[in-house]
This record gives sequence, structure tokens and C-alpha cells, in this order.
Amino acid sequence: MTMTPFLLECVLFIFQRLRTENRLLRQRIDYLEAESAALADRLVKGQKHFMELSCSRHGEMLDAAVQVDDTSMIEHIHSLQQELIESHNRQADHENTIRECKIRISELEAANKRLREHEPFEGIAGLQEELISVKMREAESNLAKYVHMRAFDPASASIESETASTDSITTPSLNSARFVVSYSHVSIPTVSLAKLAKITASIIGGASDGDDGCITVRELEDQLMGVRIKEADNLAELKEMRQKVMELETQNHVCTNQLRRQDDEMKRVREEIEAVQKMRRELEMSLRQERQRCVQRESELNEQCIMERLKYSEAMQSVQELRQTITQLELKKAEGWTQNQLRGSSVCEVDDDSTSHLSMGSNGDVFSLGSEDLNALVADMTVKVPVLDEEGSNTETEDHRPKEVYNGNATGDSGVHNS
Repeated sequence: MTMTPFLLECVLFIFQRLRTENRLLRQRIDYLEAESAALADRLVKGQKHFMELSCSRHGEMLDAAVQVDDTSMIEHIHSLQQELIESHNRQADHENTIRECKIRISELEAANKRLREHEPFEGIAGLQEELISVKMREAESNLAKYVHMRAFDPASASIESETASTDSITTPSLNSARFVVSYSHVSIPTVSLAKLAKITASIIGGASDGDDGCITVRELEDQLMGVRIKEADNLAELKEMRQKVMELETQNHVCTNQLRRQDDEMKRVREEIEAVQKMRRELEMSLRQERQRCVQRESELNEQCIMERLKYSEAMQSVQELRQTITQLELKKAEGWTQNQLRGSSVCEVDDDSTSHLSMGSNGDVFSLGSEDLNALVADMTVKVPVLDEEGSNTETEDHRPKEVYNGNATGDSGVHNS
């Protein structure tokens, strides 16, 4: 079977087209594989970054939770410490109050003991005697009623005697002794106790001939009367103790106020003393500094005074030297003038006058120069050397006066020669 060229060309064209499509598909597959690999890498990187972010957030949350727990724990510890301190303070306050209460109880017990040991006052003793007399009258009236009831109604009296027969063992002497002992706890004078014992003994002795039931009733009445008297005495003593406690409390309050005021006054005085001591220390320090400055200034002034005296002595020496030179020049001038006066000839006079004029002019120039130098030196001395005292000033003025005289003489002489 032979193929035509047209079919061959078609087959070749189809092969080429298939090859190009295959090549394009392979390129597209490679591109898609590369893109999928890039996407996978990006996905892995994103997941890794997300995990890192989640881990960092989780760590930050854990750190914040730990910090919150630490702060809450610290606050709780601080609150517990504060509560512990407050509880200790309350315990100390309670202990102080208990100690104060114990001290107060001991003081009250001591005061009560002292009051029991001392005899009662006259007013209290009179009230006690009146109370005893009232109770005795009540007992006598009750006894009379009982005797009257027993005499006129023996049945009821026998019933009462049967009910009270169990307590009829004691004797009248024991009853009187018990009655006296029951009153021994109460602060009653011995006279009133003896009187009460006699009355009770007479009452009990007068009625002892009867039945035993009347003895028990009388004993009960005596005990009741003793209990009432004891109760009244205890109430009076309680009132007195309360009044005493109130007085002690007021006195304690006054004493505490006085102590507080004294403490405040002592604190104020201590503060004032501290302030005064501080001011005193500052003043002493300033005085010490001023003394040091004064000593230093005195030393400086002494040094300056010594230096000025040395300068003054040097200046005085120079002035003396200048005076000596001035006197020498004046002597030379006087000798020249006398020599010129002794010359007699006219020609010689003219010559001598000319020569003397020249010589004296030269001498006058020298003397004038010396006087100018002397004036400059004296001015410099007056500027440099201070006036130390009045004697120095007087000597200085006296030293200047001869200079003016000498200058006058010099000028006068020079004027004569010039003329």
C-alpha cells in the first residue's frame, strides 16, 4: 500500500502539531509543578510562621498569667501580713486592756479590803443600828403574831410545827450563836451585836418552853432577817464601791490628762531646748570663724604695719640723706657768694660776676634739679607711705617746712645773683 505525498505531508503536519502540543503540555506541567512546589513551600512557611506566632502568643499569655498570679500572690501575702500585724496589734491591745483590768481589780480589791478592815463611819454605824432595831421590831411583831395564832388556833400551829419539825434539832444557844455568826460578816459594831444577841436570847428563851416547831420558825425568821441585813449592807457597800470606782476613774482620767499635758509640755520644752542648742552651736561656730578671721586679719595688719614702718624708716633715711646733700650745697653756695663779695676790682668784679653768674647759674640749676628731684621723691613718699600716727604727720610736716625755706633761700639767692 502506497501513500501519497499529500497524505505524508498531512501525517507529518499532524506529528509536528502533536509534538508542539506535547512540548507545550510538558512546559505547562513543569510550570504547574514549579508553582505547586512554590505554593507548598509558601504553605509550609506560613504554617511555620503561624506556629511560631501561636507559640509566642501562648508564651506571652503564660508570662502574663504568671505575672498576674505573682501579683495576686504578692497582694494576698501583703494582705495576710497586714492582717497579721493588725491581729498582733489587737492582741497587744487586748493584753494591755486585760492587764489594766487586772490592775484595776487588784486596786479595787485592795480598796475593798481596806474598807473592810477599817471601822465604818458614825453615820453608817447609826444607820446599821437603826436597821437592826427595825428588823428586831419586825421579828418581835412576827413572834407575837405567831404566839397569838398558836394560842387561839392550835391546829394550824401544829400543822406548821409538823412541816418544820425536821429543822428543830438545834438548841437556843446554837441559834443565838448562829445568829451572831451570821452577823459577823457584816460590818456591825460590837455594841449593836451584843444588844441583838441579848434580845434574840431573851425572845428564844421566853418561847423555848413551847413546842419545837416555834424554834425552827424563829430560827428561819432570824436567818431571813440576817440575810436581809446582809443584803442591805452589801448593797450599801456596793454603792460605796461604785462611787469609789467612779471617783477613781475620774481621778485616773484627770491624772492621764495631766500626764498628757505634761508630756506635751515636755516635748515642747525639749524641742525648744534642741532649737536653742542648735542655735547655740551655730553661733559658737560663727564666733569661732569670726575669731579666726580676726586673728588672720590682725596678723595681716601686723605684717602690713611692719612693712609700712620699714618703708617709712627707709623713706626717712632717704630724706635725711637728701637733707645732708641740701646742706652741703647750701654751704658751697654760701662759700661762693662770700668769695664773690670779697673780690674788689671792677674788672674782676665784672669777670667774677660773669663767672659767678655762670657758676651760680650752674649751681642754681643743680640745686633746682636737686629740689625738683626732692619734691618728686617727697610726693612719692606721701603717696606710698601712710600716716601712722599724729607724731609721724607732725614730723612729716616739719620735714617739709625746711625744704620750702631752703627753696625760698635758693630762689632768693638765685634772684640776687640774677639781679
